[in-house]
Amino acid sequence: MASARGARNAAIWGTGLLQDTQKQVLGELGQGYDAAQGYLGQAGDLYKGMTAAGQPGLDKYNALTLGSGADIQNALQGNAGYQFNMDQGLQALQRSRAAGGMLASGNTDTDTLAFAQGLAGQQLAAERAALNPYLGMYTGGVQGQAGVLGQQAGTATDYYTSRANTLDDTTKNIVGLGSQALLAGDQAKSQNQANMINIGTGLLKGATSLFTGGLGGIGGGFTGLGK
Repeated sequence: MASARGARNAAIWGTGLLQDTQKQVLGELGQGYDAAQGYLGQAGDLYKGMTAAGQPGLDKYNALTLGSGADIQNALQGNAGYQFNMDQGLQALQRSRAAGGMLASGNTDTDTLAFAQGLAGQQLAAERAALNPYLGMYTGGVQGQAGVLGQQAGTATDYYTSRANTLDDTTKNIVGLGSQALLAGDQAKSQNQANMINIGTGLLKGATSLFTGGLGGIGGGFTGLGK
């Protein structure tokens, strides 16, 4: 039974060691995961700042591109430079027509409309071009946030996969130690039974020999009496 007891003690010791190691490994994995998520969270906040800074530019660009004619006109009229150029241009056009005696002609209205449309088109193109840096900032922020979310998901997947593998390996090793202890116990039990059988067989043989020898001596005595 000594070997069976030793196997059980070894299994208990090994199980404790495996559990302690598992706890340490899981703790280090958790620390690494938390640290990675923290750094990724900081990166995500920076990208959110980029998105927030670019949002007004995107809103204005959408208004100048997707809005109605009235929305676009309102956006342009809110630009002091555009309004100044419009006023100056119209005044110059009126002075030119007045000097030529054509102020009340239909051509004046046509020229005024053409000038206003041309200036609005130029200003609109300039406004859109000026918004490009904001659009780039907004797009970069959104892409950065998407990338961070992907990295966070990958980190979480790796962490929980490693955690599951650690738990699985520890369980398998503990089961293996228990199986070895049980096997050693069965082997020791079988060996002890074999030893008992061998001892019993030896005692039986010894008793048989003594009994046979005793009978032989008694038989010899009877033979002597007969003579």
